[in-house]
Amino acid sequence: MNRKKIIVVAGPTAVGKTAYAIELAKQLDTVILSADSRQIFKELNIGVARPSLEELESVKHYFIANTSIHLPYNAGVYAQEARDLVNVLFAELDTIILCGGTGLYIKAFLNGFDPLPGVDEQLRLELNVKFKTYGIEYLQNELKSISQEIYSKTEVLNPQRLIRAIEIASAKETPVNTIPDFKWNFETEFKVLNLERPLLYDRINQRVDQMLEAGLEDEARSLSAYQEHNALQTVGYSEWWPYFRRENTLTSTIDKIKQHSRNYAKRQETWFKHQIPKLNKGHLI
Repeated sequence: MNRKKIIVVAGPTAVGKTAYAIELAKQLDTVILSADSRQIFKELNIGVARPSLEELESVKHYFIANTSIHLPYNAGVYAQEARDLVNVLFAELDTIILCGGTGLYIKAFLNGFDPLPGVDEQLRLELNVKFKTYGIEYLQNELKSISQEIYSKTEVLNPQRLIRAIEIASAKETPVNTIPDFKWNFETEFKVLNLERPLLYDRINQRVDQMLEAGLEDEARSLSAYQEHNALQTVGYSEWWPYFRRENTLTSTIDKIKQHSRNYAKRQETWFKHQIPKLNKGHLI
């Protein structure tokens, strides 16, 4: 039996993962599984740098625009669906490409994922009230006081992620793990793309400018009614909400998108540097 392989193409935003993965998939005559926590939502396009129609048609992609921001979705659900899909695809393919910058999705897929508690509606309501009253620092301090470990792994500028992290840290029961096992032997090869920091930052700034030319402001405005959704409390969208309320200028909004995108890229680089060596190098029965 041929040895199966999963090639993980990872790296920070704007480093060139999509183009690299597509060329690799063409060479190997295979498919790409996206591991991007925002490109999975069909309502998000420009702000998440979704691959173009031409790119999507050139190679079969999975987990691009296949669910809605109105439906619950997380790394655990992704791991379930991606593992189920891989178990099917490996019946026909020897190699599969996993491409994306969401480290948590990659980790959950390869190594499994500790099951997360469900939503605590009462606690969530209370935390939202506290957030609106006292601001994001209240949530940051609350999470830090409950679990320094979870705080260190949380996107602490995102109030919805902070609230979810507090729910997880406060939970008293551990739910059952529902992530399926891999049914195939495979090895894992990692291709982590990098650029010199000044060049990467320049590419990020250029990408934001391209997004603006493509209509990012209009896309954000069309989604402003759903700004409380977790998917829209992220870089490229959340910066627009104060601008739409006339609290910020357009120039400062664009500057913040670029700055936050650069900050995010730096966090991604750090995550991959420390976590890739710990990830599953393959699955042997």
